[in-house]
Amino acid sequence: MKINKTHISILLMLLSFYGYTQRYPHGYVDYPFIKKEKNRIHFSDSENWNSFFKKAYLQWTQGDQRINIVHFGGSHVQADVWTNRMRQHFQNISPYNNSGRGMLFPFRLISSNGSPYLKSSFSGKWIGNRNSVSFHTPPFGLLGARATFIDSISIINFWVNKEHCDDCVFNQLDVFYSDSMNNYCIEFLNDSLKWIKENNSLGITSFKLSKPKDSISISIKKLDTLNSKFDLFGVGLNNNNYGFCYNSVGVNGASVPSYLRCEKLQDQLDRIYPDLVIFSIGINDAYEPSFSKEKFMQNYDSIIQIVKENNPNAAILLTTNNDSYYNRKAPNERGIIVQEAMFELAKIHSCAVWDFFEIMGGLNSILIWEKYSMAKKDKIHLTTKGYKLVGDLLFEAIMKSYKNFLQTNG
Repeated sequence: MKINKTHISILLMLLSFYGYTQRYPHGYVDYPFIKKEKNRIHFSDSENWNSFFKKAYLQWTQGDQRINIVHFGGSHVQADVWTNRMRQHFQNISPYNNSGRGMLFPFRLISSNGSPYLKSSFSGKWIGNRNSVSFHTPPFGLLGARATFIDSISIINFWVNKEHCDDCVFNQLDVFYSDSMNNYCIEFLNDSLKWIKENNSLGITSFKLSKPKDSISISIKKLDTLNSKFDLFGVGLNNNNYGFCYNSVGVNGASVPSYLRCEKLQDQLDRIYPDLVIFSIGINDAYEPSFSKEKFMQNYDSIIQIVKENNPNAAILLTTNNDSYYNRKAPNERGIIVQEAMFELAKIHSCAVWDFFEIMGGLNSILIWEKYSMAKKDKIHLTTKGYKLVGDLLFEAIMKSYKNFLQTNG
């Protein structure tokens, strides 16, 4: 593929101006323990990545592409700090690149932490189930959690945290659910609508708003006293513009087998048809008593195959674990085993690897991150400051590869 040289020059100037090929996008403290020279994407086969970069190029030069990204993980992703940093970078590198917030689960319904950037509140009674809890039973959807309604009426509110985004609006709401006896009514409360589409067989009701909004409310109402059941699997918030949509899929405690329990994952992933899938699952796997490299790779084989069945041309990125400790006392050396497994999986499945374990400093580096207030005292999770830095590092690595793509195909 040949790329217009004038557009290449403009894009390279843009990348240099924003610092994406040399420094972190918003400036950074030059931490000596971070191996910046290692901050790159390792490709086993770049064909699918070239397709992704081509779409990104067309969007950034012509603005006529919709590009979907799905980022899987555990608590590192549920917090949505790392993923929102990535979302901001992809959507804000140039104007008119925000195609929506994408799928999300209102974790407050099940008494868990939600995104600080897209907030929610609710009335009524719900009980929660997560794919990461062994005694919580399926079904689960793509987002790995389920809220079961046990009341007669509930109002759920969603609104953008304007301190972090003043132009994050949406004009379409998709509700993913299961209604055992068609005994519940989902109603949009805020504004007039252009249309409503229901697909009871797939469990999706879509509302097209008459104008873009940064806050919405829906009601879920039981129609009669039948012994029926309503399960909510999540919602999608989109604006139908061209650009990037970054879907954050994370559940506290989730491992790879957790997502393999999600029987509706394939169907709901079909609604997104991602161009890029990022897997940041592995930290919880490495703490399982029965952990083995062979089983870890077998599980990843299965979930990668699901993505390939959805979109054979999707670019896939595996990110290695951060360094961590057992019970704050001893380093978890299984991080090295996960690191080895990721590179082997990449060769088998023609994926790419971002080796965060190496970049952050390797074994015992979590202690230094804690010293610099970038990791929490549990020596597993990062602070807001730390997760934002991870987002900056990963995006910088992707943009380095994008720059190479432009230069190679010019």
